[in-house]
Amino acid sequence: MTRVQIRLQDMKRVQELARFLTSIPGDFFLVSGSAVANAKSLIGILAMDLDTPVEMRLMGCSKEDEDKVIEKLKADYDAKL
Repeated sequence: MTRVQIRLQDMKRVQELARFLTSIPGDFFLVSGSAVANAKSLIGILAMDLDTPVEMRLMGCSKEDEDKVIEKLKADYDAKL
């Protein structure tokens, strides 16, 4: 499992993230405190506090897909490993 801190900040970024992750096989979860949401679910993401960084957990995806996701997170979501 890979853990990455990201910043979502606004609805546009939330929609782009969910759309991007939907095309990638694997499980992606967002964790904020004790709240956990499926990162492919808009409703789940919107239940989280978007003003603070959240942890994304990547599980069950290929190394190639994981690298693709991390590259996207670094470019668009201020990701920190």
